[in-house]
Amino acid sequence: MTVNEFSVSRARTAPRYPHPGGSTAIGSNLAYRLGKLKDLGLLHGVWLDCGCASGGYTEALVAWGAQKAIGVDPVQSRIDEANARKQANDKKLGRPLDAIEYHCCTDDFPLPDGSIDAALLNEVLEHVVDEAATLQEIRRVLRPGGHLVVMSPNRWFPFEGHGMRLMGRDFGFPIPLLPWLPSSWSARAMAARNYWPHELRDVVAAAGFEIRKVDYVLPVFELYPWLPAGVISTYRRLMPQIEKTPLRKFGVSTLIVARRPLNS
Repeated sequence: MTVNEFSVSRARTAPRYPHPGGSTAIGSNLAYRLGKLKDLGLLHGVWLDCGCASGGYTEALVAWGAQKAIGVDPVQSRIDEANARKQANDKKLGRPLDAIEYHCCTDDFPLPDGSIDAALLNEVLEHVVDEAATLQEIRRVLRPGGHLVVMSPNRWFPFEGHGMRLMGRDFGFPIPLLPWLPSSWSARAMAARNYWPHELRDVVAAAGFEIRKVDYVLPVFELYPWLPAGVISTYRRLMPQIEKTPLRKFGVSTLIVARRPLNS
């Protein structure tokens, strides 16, 4: 889930990221990603879903165990869609009205200091205008000891899922091998940032977070079913085994779990 206004760049990346991206809150992909957080024992308390789009993950965080989830996104039409979803599901599920809330904002969350237990940046950081500013605002609203979870494109994955812009043309499909080209060239064509795992770790650490875990998120081939259906089905059954091998390094995204220091 990504946001357009949350976006410009460090010197090593392209100066413009016009593509807002799309939600990853679909079927098995959502269950797989939130399953990782559940396995880590993180799905409790109050969560911030930063770059919530139409609220798919915001709602799922509550369904999977969070006491409350707050979604923020700078695109008003997405917030309107999220609120419509919330109203329908509150009634259908008999859910407390205050379990989910949404705000249209950029890096100025209407939340008190230290008011949330955890924050999710799921395929969002690669689009933000200023990585440091976004992470500092998240750090502000996190309680000391609260967790930050970041999932962003992994440069070891051999496809750039956001497409590219080349010679004035936009190519909105996964581009093979683009992440493996030198950054001095590829950054000018990419529609969003793409990080080597150590780069993503360092960006988060530089914002004052303690790194607790660096891992990888495998593709589930749901949005882009590049393989035959039978192969995808077999691959998904094997994913738990693949997670235990060095092949996980080639996952579609890097997963960073970090914490606001207790003494800050």
